[in-house]
Amino acid sequence: MAKSKEQIFASSLQGTPLSSWEKGKKFLAMSDRTLYIFEPNENMTRINVENLTGKTLTFLGTDSHVNPDLKDECVIIFSDGTNLFRYRTKKSTAEAMNEIDSSKLPLLSDIDLIERWKEKLVGSTLWTRSNLWYDSKGTRVPGLKFAKVTVTDILPTTGDFPISVKITGPNGEEAFLNMNYTSETHDTRNFAAIFLMSDPKGKYPHISDENWALIQQGKVGTGMTKEECKLSIGNPDDLQSGHSRSQTMDIWQYNDGTFLMFEDGLLTRFRQ
Repeated sequence: MAKSKEQIFASSLQGTPLSSWEKGKKFLAMSDRTLYIFEPNENMTRINVENLTGKTLTFLGTDSHVNPDLKDECVIIFSDGTNLFRYRTKKSTAEAMNEIDSSKLPLLSDIDLIERWKEKLVGSTLWTRSNLWYDSKGTRVPGLKFAKVTVTDILPTTGDFPISVKITGPNGEEAFLNMNYTSETHDTRNFAAIFLMSDPKGKYPHISDENWALIQQGKVGTGMTKEECKLSIGNPDDLQSGHSRSQTMDIWQYNDGTFLMFEDGLLTRFRQ
């Protein structure tokens, strides 16, 4: 399938291979669990694990570890200014130099890459695909799908996602959407899955303003079509179809308990 504008944009902002890293390249530890991606050593006992989240780790270089089968394994060395951290790549040095990507290290956020996203996105106008909006403390706040927003900042973040996109919403509200750097179609939390680069409303001129407002809130209402319901809450996890003598009937069910019933293609009953 042809790539969307959003996928093409995201694919131009990917990480750099290990062979191109310069000493001093910085990464952010996204979690206390970051400690466990590194090789244990005597220094680890002196590290306060509870304080690893948000620490900056600096790339110092690589080393070669010889395994019992006499094959070499590339080890990437980081420092927090006091302690050394050794990341075993499970690849030979030759393989690691081209296959290890700065955007794909587990629980480490590439600060240089985030700056590149910032240069490209801050000040731009986008439309949201997701209503998973958060405040500065990481608390979920009411959000809208397909809302016109302005990007005001790109920040490294701690937690499950490396990037936090700060936006100003249509009513002047500030919020944050967290995402991955990737451009793969299967990733449901990357740029292409969370944002659109053009107004989606133009593709659906037949949808009424009333139903569009429901779609933006992730809600459904009686009389909505199947297309409108999919735009609002996505494809069902299970569906059943049948008919009576005079009409077709469809039942859609979602894993969160949402239930939709359609008669002749229009929503007549639902539980959300």
